[in-house]
Amino acid sequence: MADAGSSKRLGIALAAGVVALAVGWRACEGQRRAETDRQAQGPATPSTADAESTSPSASSDAPGAPGASGLSAPIAAAHLANGNVIVAGLDVSAKAIRVQRIDVKDAIVAERVALDDVAWSPDSELKVSVHATQGVAVTWRGLRGGKLVRELVILGPDLAPKGEPEEVAAASCVTRDALWFSDDAQASSRPWSGASLKIDLPKEKDVSLLCGASHAFAVLGEEDHTSILPLGAPFPGPAGTRQPLTVVREGDFGDDEQRELAQYTVGDDVGVVRIGGSGAVAVREIVGGVLGPLRKLKATIPKDDDVVAVDASPKVLAIVYTEDASASCPPGAAGPGDGVVATKVMSLRVDRETLEESTTELAPGRCGHEIGPFFTDLLGDDVAIAWTERSGGAGSARAPITGIAHALVARTGRPAVARTAQPADALVDAGCDGTRCYAAALVRRDAADASAPGFVKVLRYK
Repeated sequence: MADAGSSKRLGIALAAGVVALAVGWRACEGQRRAETDRQAQGPATPSTADAESTSPSASSDAPGAPGASGLSAPIAAAHLANGNVIVAGLDVSAKAIRVQRIDVKDAIVAERVALDDVAWSPDSELKVSVHATQGVAVTWRGLRGGKLVRELVILGPDLAPKGEPEEVAAASCVTRDALWFSDDAQASSRPWSGASLKIDLPKEKDVSLLCGASHAFAVLGEEDHTSILPLGAPFPGPAGTRQPLTVVREGDFGDDEQRELAQYTVGDDVGVVRIGGSGAVAVREIVGGVLGPLRKLKATIPKDDDVVAVDASPKVLAIVYTEDASASCPPGAAGPGDGVVATKVMSLRVDRETLEESTTELAPGRCGHEIGPFFTDLLGDDVAIAWTERSGGAGSARAPITGIAHALVARTGRPAVARTAQPADALVDAGCDGTRCYAAALVRRDAADASAPGFVKVLRYK
């Protein structure tokens, strides 16, 4: 599920304004300084940074070593089947998007420039997807050539670009064999190999994309119902159809208006979770192309709590939500000048076979820490949940992120939360491979402040 995992995840960043300011200031200030340095030094000499490095033992390729290329936010990452991790980030001084492959020994064993003539902007965004044999796909939304673009570039297994960058639409998700994009009017696939596919979408509907292991779907939202439309092929299974299947009818819930609607996939089966204003939870799935019954759960989610992630394995469905626990913190618990906040993390677990429900507290909330975004993926038959943690009062003197917390939701047992400490200016998910999960942290070099380029450190956890 590694290739399609990001399409399943519902990541909601809490306190996003704080993160955006910290990351944005760092990239902007770094770019300003780099430009000043170039003007003072005169024309730059040609660099060999674009050449592939294939020596795992070269000390200069180790993250943080003097010869390693510096990266700034935004960054993106995805893991490969062999435990290597692909990382993309903004190289401010080179005005480029640089892609690195980091091996299991944390050495940079390959490195290339994927896009040139780029610059940071407040809405910059990077995405990375990988294929076991075909290579890497990098999507950049930001400035290129002085214009705001959204471009896709495909790299081979050696990270060498395969063809020219191409303009793509906004919404995207990834299956095993293709990348999918949508502009509301049309969905298009960009296969790793073979011809592209374009599909007209129904008009006057809210459209989002959802990807399973090998199939893509359009989620069609209307005022009184929500439907799932298969793209490019019928629903998988003996009863598969090309017609949209209605998964939620608002008339089934009386006056309880919809508060949240989230989707998930298990292989190529599709599920939806509806949360009403009252906190009532309903689940419906399409399994083997067959629309299952609407199941209204006994458990509820309090109206003031926020749903931050929904995901499922073949055995269990996990709905993760947060609760403000700041009232439990004593005044000044976070230190002078820091905001005293605490956020409790809860999980509503549903056994997909027995339909047994249970609500569990994953984390009680740490005073002085903000959390999010949340990441989910599969780890065997369990759902892996992780989230970043930040301490208040961070700025140029110290990195805002303190590390990542993670837990497994299984059919039985109480999930135990573990933490991996790692100060960072950015931290992104890189998925799970069945035995462990990966994240990539943008780390400062020794004695560097927020404006200096850093390096990426891979975090491995389970």
